[in-house]
Amino acid sequence: MELKVSLLGLGSMGTMLGRTLAAAGHELTVWNRGAARAEPFRDLCAVAASPLEACLAGDIVITCLSSYDATYEVLDDPQVKAALAGKTLVQLSTATPETARAFGAWAQAGGIDYLDGKIAVVPAQIGQEMTVIFYAGSKTVFARCEPVLQCLAGRTTYIGEALDGAVLGDFAFLSVYFAGIIGVLHGAAFCKATGMDIPQYFDLTKCFLHEIGQRVGSFQAMVLAKDYGDVQSSLKTDTAGAVLLRDTAVKAGLNKLFGQSVVDILQDGVDRGFGAMDTAALVECFLKP
Repeated sequence: MELKVSLLGLGSMGTMLGRTLAAAGHELTVWNRGAARAEPFRDLCAVAASPLEACLAGDIVITCLSSYDATYEVLDDPQVKAALAGKTLVQLSTATPETARAFGAWAQAGGIDYLDGKIAVVPAQIGQEMTVIFYAGSKTVFARCEPVLQCLAGRTTYIGEALDGAVLGDFAFLSVYFAGIIGVLHGAAFCKATGMDIPQYFDLTKCFLHEIGQRVGSFQAMVLAKDYGDVQSSLKTDTAGAVLLRDTAVKAGLNKLFGQSVVDILQDGVDRGFGAMDTAALVECFLKP
């Protein structure tokens, strides 16, 4: 049976979720606190006048509001909670692990099936093949909802039963995201400071990122085995390169914040005795501060 979907929240992310769900052919109802954002959806799907109307319309109710507090404010109403009982609520706001567990307990106490979800991309990437959205909660509930959810992300990823799983998966991803964007932008600043071809640099970043991707497989093997002796690039070698990067960037007029941070992290691994091992040994340093 085709599941009806309701979406609450039409900010930048919610708008992309709604457009993607409508384009995939799902029977969709949307609601937003400010009516203006809902107007463009009137030709695409049903537009609810209230959260209660939206919750009554959907078998799956997806919330993409500004925070869990904002979600509580909308849903923690006796009539709305009664409308949600026996249905599936999918939360896509950001949170801490503690907040996710508490919200899940609130939902379960009201007889609501609950999935906690975390989106690992910006709005423009919703629906793309490489887009990751994490989900945590009942495996049975996820399996029932997956045919709907999979249109939102090519890598719709179930983490497990623990309700904080999606939050934790998202934070692991953010380690990659923040380090990656900071590195890309520092490289762009270096190009500007030295008069290099900036469009050429941004074109080549795809190659640099591909190189990182090629190392992921070996990192996984070494981390799982706790054996960092199959050296592709040693910590000592990478540290020396980071020192040269820092010093050259400073001479070019950049501040040393980025370069010094990289040197400090790598040097810590060398100081702990991992210098001759593959840089993957940094995992052990992060685990033992």
